[in-house]
Amino acid sequence: VINVTPGKDATTVKRFADDFMAHNGDPDRVRLVTCDMSLGFAKGIREHLPNAAKVIDKFHVVKHANEAVDKVRKAEARENPLLRRTKYLWLRNEANLTGPQLEVKRNLARRRSKTARACGMRETLQDIYADGAGRAEAEAGFKALCLWMMHSRLEPMKALARQFRRHWDDILAYFDHRCTNAILEGLNSVIQHVKTRARGFRNMEYFSTMIYLTCGRLDLNTVTA
Repeated sequence: VINVTPGKDATTVKRFADDFMAHNGDPDRVRLVTCDMSLGFAKGIREHLPNAAKVIDKFHVVKHANEAVDKVRKAEARENPLLRRTKYLWLRNEANLTGPQLEVKRNLARRRSKTARACGMRETLQDIYADGAGRAEAEAGFKALCLWMMHSRLEPMKALARQFRRHWDDILAYFDHRCTNAILEGLNSVIQHVKTRARGFRNMEYFSTMIYLTCGRLDLNTVTA
């Protein structure tokens, strides 16, 4: 961790760029940024990291797909009680389900449930990422998937397809660069543990200091020598 700043808008990126320059960094030399689909981040990257390519993190893409599938399940569960309390049957990979869980999922799928169809779309998305496809192959896969979702008559999945199309180039940029925020997502759990252990922080400065001490790989021997 080299910078901690609050917010999720364009000024967040500006504060990073300002701090980067204050420590002899050059924002113009930043070549790649991985992030979520926040429009604020996109604006900040354009304005303050002008030479950086933007990659939408694949974990955020799959997260949005998971949320869409669960919206379908919740709506369908109002009419089909069998779908209640089955959230993780549809959001976990089948390899991570127990035998009984897998049987329940397949029995529900045989009933031609809307949730099963939505889950199939999510699994197709994961397959695109898992297959090691190049950009052209991945783009063909995304086009077919978005077409399927738009004709599914499932509003959350149609909304997901429209979201993908709004961020099309940045989503596909992953297949050019193969970069993710996986390391940062792992650090987030460490940061949340620090926050819980300290029962919160009175201000952002103290919280930032604790993050730097925990995740900044600081050489304190140099400071105290």
